[in-house]
Amino acid sequence: MTGGQAQDAAHKTSWLPMVSLFLAQVLMSFNVAALPISLGGIVEEFGVAPTVASSTIVVYGLAVAALVMTGAKLGQRIGWVLIFRVVIVLFAGSSLMMIFGPSIGWAIGGQAVAGAAAAIIVPSLVALIAENYRGAQQATAIGTLGSARAFSGVSAFLIGGTLGTLVGWRPVFMIVLGIAAIVLLTLGFNNLNGWGRCRRPKPRPSACSACRPRLCSSSSASCWGRRSSSGRDAGWRAARCR
Repeated sequence: MTGGQAQDAAHKTSWLPMVSLFLAQVLMSFNVAALPISLGGIVEEFGVAPTVASSTIVVYGLAVAALVMTGAKLGQRIGWVLIFRVVIVLFAGSSLMMIFGPSIGWAIGGQAVAGAAAAIIVPSLVALIAENYRGAQQATAIGTLGSARAFSGVSAFLIGGTLGTLVGWRPVFMIVLGIAAIVLLTLGFNNLNGWGRCRRPKPRPSACSACRPRLCSSSSASCWGRRSSSGRDAGWRAARCR
């Protein structure tokens, strides 16, 4: 066993927080897969053209594409766990707009909100996994997100198609709301290493001697000067200034 493998084995992270991340991926993928199934019911109930109903899909994709970089910046500034909690609440709100919306405008607006939330969830999932899992655990966690997409896509077409045929299109988004509620219930952690811990964790020490982590992120030139003066390249590469 190499030194890196031994270190990974000694620092195993709990898989319990992965439940929230897995369900968050299911939440997004189920919503996307449920939209095409719901178009027929939306057209029939609101009496609009199919092209207007399909605007729900268009605005979702546009919101994700336009805001994903902004979402990544917000996560870096505010904190990935906090922003993750907020956008799950937004996604639940978008489901309520789809369930109780009286017009096509509410449905389009609901998917715009869902797309904005998904634009932040996507980088949050990657950042939380990269921050807290290492080595083989990290690879397994990333693979789990891929399986979540496949699982939610198949289940959305099966369950959503059945509900859309027998009941209506709105109950499909009740499932989305239920998934969002489960994610919120499992979000009782502040980072992936502290499952169930409500207190904010202490900041990790920075590699820059006598330089606080926040100052490192805002004044990289100062950190670079300290690194050059210390001459310890390996320590600099291993550390992360935030």
